[in-house]
Amino acid sequence: MILKKTALKKSSLLLLSGMLLPFASGFSNDGSAQASENAETVKLVAATINPRGSLLADALIAFGDEIENQSDGTIEVNVRTDGILGSASSQYQSVISGDIDMIYSDSGWFAEQHPVFEVLSSHYLFKDREHFESIVNTEGKLSYFEDLLVERPGLKTVMYAGGLERNIISTFPINGVEDLQGRTMRSGTGATELEWWRNLGANPTNIDFNEVYSALQTGVVEGSQNSLDAMIQQRFGEVAKHVARTQHSLTLGFVVMNNERYESLSDEQKEAIQRAADIVQPEYISRAFEQAKEDMETLENEFGVTFTNPEREGFVERSRLQLDELAARYDVEDIVEETFN
Repeated sequence: MILKKTALKKSSLLLLSGMLLPFASGFSNDGSAQASENAETVKLVAATINPRGSLLADALIAFGDEIENQSDGTIEVNVRTDGILGSASSQYQSVISGDIDMIYSDSGWFAEQHPVFEVLSSHYLFKDREHFESIVNTEGKLSYFEDLLVERPGLKTVMYAGGLERNIISTFPINGVEDLQGRTMRSGTGATELEWWRNLGANPTNIDFNEVYSALQTGVVEGSQNSLDAMIQQRFGEVAKHVARTQHSLTLGFVVMNNERYESLSDEQKEAIQRAADIVQPEYISRAFEQAKEDMETLENEFGVTFTNPEREGFVERSRLQLDELAARYDVEDIVEETFN
């Protein structure tokens, strides 16, 4: 009877050892957990108001796919486009609260916490494509602004997107800045854009973006400044037949992530996100610049739009006055001089 109990005891110990072995093999000699194929996958939600098929939405989708690839599937990114997860304002609040993990955002939203971001919304900030790419594709060039976002409201910049040029579409031809004198032009609600139009001699009026088409059609406004792809998507060319290629702005967009969520990732996962950005960012910024020619052809051929190449000196001179004033107001003259001049 004693022999039987001893044998049973040894058998139980062997069985228990066999059950523990797979768990024990998941730890190194110092007791730290090792990665395993069964590790729980991190699931991230990314969002943008831009429609699927637009370059900015496609850049975010490509970024999500590349994160999954670079992380060997330890991160899954569900990208929601077309404003499915809310307006630009609600998405911005949601990434701050952590209800959404990552969004594409224009820099203007960050002025709510840091008015100095108005500098990045000013016009003729970048001289040309080479200047733009040299800044956004070089690590540390925009670190001053990145650090502000981490500090408040707690957002980590993980990628830049943009490069789309903005021009003026109107119901009348523009060959120089003098052609804007007294003209009623659509503006968003931002103080920077309103002041810019006034500096150009125009009479700006606030019109919601989804009402621009009807405002142009009915003559409430005589023009608007937008990216070429937005002119196509919103079919502005049906009601305004002139585009002045002022190239006054090159879109600088941030892909930001809730910083607490970012810091919860492993070092390997953070590195995977960085590698993904290094691949996707320059590719889609390059595509944005190359898309301009195609968009111009679409506006000309499908909408009958006529392009002008106005004398830019007057536009640049009046626009840079605003940049200098903003730099002085927020005491960032040195940063503006070093980065954007």
